Amino acid sequence: MYSTTTLAKNPKFTGKYMGTHQQLDQVARKILARHLPHGKYFPSAREIIYFEGARGPDGLKRKSPDDDDPSHMFDDEHADGLVEQIMDHHYNLVQALKKGDKVRAAFEAAWMAHKVTDGLTPAHHFPLSEAKEELMSNKEFVKIFGEPIKGIMHGKSTIETARNNWLYWGVGGYMTKHVGYEYGVMVIAAALPQKAFKPRMGRSEFRHVDAKKTFYETLSRIDVAGMYKRFCQDGWTVELARETKNILLPEIVRTIALMWYSAAEEAYHLHPIRKKNHEQQKH
Repeated sequence: MYSTTTLAKNPKFTGKYMGTHQQLDQVARKILARHLPHGKYFPSAREIIYFEGARGPDGLKRKSPDDDDPSHMFDDEHADGLVEQIMDHHYNLVQALKKGDKVRAAFEAAWMAHKVTDGLTPAHHFPLSEAKEELMSNKEFVKIFGEPIKGIMHGKSTIETARNNWLYWGVGGYMTKHVGYEYGVMVIAAALPQKAFKPRMGRSEFRHVDAKKTFYETLSRIDVAGMYKRFCQDGWTVELARETKNILLPEIVRTIALMWYSAAEEAYHLHPIRKKNHEQQKH
């Protein structure tokens, strides 16, 4: 999903323009505020969004050398790895909250939410990395003025390079479809008031939240494979846009809010499980 401004090398531009990730985080933080006990610190939306854009996972992908990059995909090959990243950020967020480390807490909250959003986004369930590996038959980067250029499918010849890049970047190419889907979601989110994709959540949901279980339960409620398959076949349709507005975006917000709360719940021992006394155990 788009966080925008990741192409800008100057970090002062990050956050100036709101991407989908930032909007979802803002809505989730408003929901969280209603359920956090008074006096319990959790990073504000502004603090969290600071670590999006060029300072977030998308920015890292632009800056990195493409060597052992943490995957943003949730296909068969990378699903376990992405969930592990999410839970690592969750653990680190708990520790930061316990220590009162506000900067680290904001960083971990932002990066966890970003990974959750990617994991629930239909376009991220297509094996894009696998397609890229197949098309990049020459594993060396194409260099311009000595600088390696990421994103160019380097073949074993000029003709093969041209062919591979058309299959990846051309009309109907793998990356073209991926970008087209995410751009459509961005347009839908930007065109709506945030309350339009704010889920209705009861107080009972914010009690003993299991972060990993929450992620997988949400995943089961979203037809990720079907949504992206329909997009690849028919492009953006009224039905798909409506499903994005009414199901996909609210479910992502719900999951972010619950997983943030899970970290706060663990850090602050908000709902300790009471041990049964000796008499109750007898019965």
